[in-house]
Amino acid sequence: MHEYIDELKSHLTELTAEEQLDVINFYTEYLADAGIETYAAAVDKLGTPVQLARKVLADYSIKASQTMDDTGAQTQSKQPQRDVRTIWLIILAILSFATPVGLIIPAILITICVVPFSIIFSIVVTIAAFFLGLLLMGVILIGAGDYIIFTSFWAGVLVLGIGFTALGLFLLLLPIFHWLTVNGIHLVSQLFQKLYNFLNEKNHFGKRV
Repeated sequence: MHEYIDELKSHLTELTAEEQLDVINFYTEYLADAGIETYAAAVDKLGTPVQLARKVLADYSIKASQTMDDTGAQTQSKQPQRDVRTIWLIILAILSFATPVGLIIPAILITICVVPFSIIFSIVVTIAAFFLGLLLMGVILIGAGDYIIFTSFWAGVLVLGIGFTALGLFLLLLPIFHWLTVNGIHLVSQLFQKLYNFLNEKNHFGKRV
């Protein structure tokens, strides 16, 4: 049993020391109460240490995300990274416990959740390309206008005006683009969290305690 717990702990480095201690104490007590003393028996009951660790990490990531949503503590700068990490941990947890046969339903549900992510990603890439075009056009036209204005004043003013207009649009629309990106990723993260909770309730994976 100690070998199992030690291996489990080695896969929980992403958690804080206090969180690791809580997890280790919980599963040590659980295995002791269940009379499980061997590594094989622990694996039979809880899955391998890697499988259990992935589920624990997903649980903690979801809990942290929901707490931040409830308290409004989610910062715009860190939210996308947290959401992407939560999505990845959920996928790892689901795939880790699923058998080839039992993988069918989770795979279908994951695919359904991936569809909106793919759509959002495509939209983000398209808009990003548009923004990059605006930025490059503005910079190029301003540079060209600075050169032309010495040979043809009004033509130079026109080119400079178009260049500054392009840069103005870029700066004006940039916050909207950022908002759409952050909230789109957060929406997909919430969909994956609902999927994880659904599979947990239906005992499709990892719910052995």
